[in-house]
Amino acid sequence: MAGLRNYATNLYNELKDTGIYVGHLSIGTFIKVGTDGDPDLIAEAWYDLYDKKNRFEETFPQKIDSNIMSNQR
Repeated sequence: MAGLRNYATNLYNELKDTGIYVGHLSIGTFIKVGTDGDPDLIAEAWYDLYDKKNRFEETFPQKIDSNIMSNQR
């Protein structure tokens, strides 16, 4: 997964000035209807990331702190 994230990061950096948007949504929950990992909620998070285009990356659910997670390795 780190390789995919790095690839997406490089694409974002290369293409951001061309009008092509690349984003990355890190999903840190089980995907199951009726839970915090409901596919409809994940789709909304993806669309929000695409629609605003104000950042490359987001975690889902947002209460996850990716800095804390990376320090626990």
